[in-house]
Amino acid sequence: DRYARYRSLKSFRKSHWDPKENLPETYGAVYHFASFKATQKDVLIDVKEVGDVVLRKGFGCNLIGGVDKDEEDGSMEDDSDDEEDEAIARACVPSGAYVTITLEGVPSSAYARLSPDTILTAVSLLPHENKVSVLHMGLSQSSKCENDAEVPIKSKDVLTFRCGWKTWQGRPIFSQNNLNSDKHKFERFMPTGGAFFACSVFGPVTYAPCPVLMFREAADGGGEKRREMLAHGSMIGADADRIVLKRIILTGYPTRVHKRHATVKYMFYNPEDVKWFQPAGLTTKHGLQGNIIESVGDHGVMKCLFNAPIKQHDTVCLPLYKRVFPKFASVDGRDGEEGAASSKHLCVL
Repeated sequence: DRYARYRSLKSFRKSHWDPKENLPETYGAVYHFASFKATQKDVLIDVKEVGDVVLRKGFGCNLIGGVDKDEEDGSMEDDSDDEEDEAIARACVPSGAYVTITLEGVPSSAYARLSPDTILTAVSLLPHENKVSVLHMGLSQSSKCENDAEVPIKSKDVLTFRCGWKTWQGRPIFSQNNLNSDKHKFERFMPTGGAFFACSVFGPVTYAPCPVLMFREAADGGGEKRREMLAHGSMIGADADRIVLKRIILTGYPTRVHKRHATVKYMFYNPEDVKWFQPAGLTTKHGLQGNIIESVGDHGVMKCLFNAPIKQHDTVCLPLYKRVFPKFASVDGRDGEEGAASSKHLCVL
């Protein structure tokens, strides 16, 4: 049962893996982009067009001293495109302008919890930035990072991310960033020593490029908690279909050898497992390739055939892979397992 989710790949780079297969329940609560690069390109083009309209029409549709220049000149344009441009320009506010924002639907109890010294920040969001998806970041360590090398950072540990103006907690997974493959190898611990790596975590959609800082909660000598900076980098994108694979290697030892044939023990311990992984290909530490022929007996012994004569002291290996996913951080006593926490429990500060 432990290896039921694992499978063999003939080629890590070329073999197909369906990105929509066996997804956890938490992936049903996040936003999936058909093409994040195309979406980002369209959004940035729209933002540039708005900027061009504002430069052409002026902020507030050329309102100077409360009088519209177009009305002052007595000229009215009936073109629908110009009316749309004017509406866009009227909605924009120039930098340094004083504005009053009225919030509706805020309960008095929530307002009472605010300190008089609290500074509230209002930020405009681009399309889709109010959604939660699987974010991927390219990170590395530097001399400015202050984490303790004796305390490793495991994948799925609760970490804090600072991306632009947004701060949230998540349980990320670390992986290599393969440029020539759609599959990426899982890293059990965060790479150190300045190595570049990818970090996948649930978070609010953010368009690249955007700087990223990663922290963890640590206790100092006095027992007070503080944040340690672990790594820094930039945003790669948001893609729930990015495949991160964890690899394990099952090993067995040949007990009887005759030319290319061998009887292998201690890889499996029941014949059902042998039959389940029979289509998978075998390798040895000396570079041979082979296959499982049949199961022998009731204790997981199997007969194998290799492409060259095998030696008695060789070791038979079976590499297996399974896909791994990030998790939500614990919120209100929830442990972040499948079905326990979802995107509505993600707290962004």
